[in-house]
Amino acid sequence: MTVLRITFCVLACICTAAAVPIGIFFEWWCLVPVAAACIFALLMIAAKNNFTRPKKEARTDFMNSDEENEKIRNSNDDKKN
Repeated sequence: MTVLRITFCVLACICTAAAVPIGIFFEWWCLVPVAAACIFALLMIAAKNNFTRPKKEARTDFMNSDEENEKIRNSNDDKKN
C-alpha cells in the first residue's frame, strides 16, 4: 500500500505542476490536470485507508426493549473482540 500512496502522491504533484503551463497556453484547459490531481489525491487517501469503508453501527430495533437492545450491543461487541 505504501507504493500506491507514493505513486498517487507523485502523480498528483505532477498534475498540479502541469496545470500552470497548460493554464498559460491553453487557458481553461488547465482544469483537466487540476481535476486529475484531485482524483489522484482521493486515491492516495483511499490507499492510506487500505481501500476499506468504515463499518456501520448496528441500528437499534425499536420493537425490542432497552434491555434487549443493550444485550444485543454487548454481544456484538464481544464478537468484535
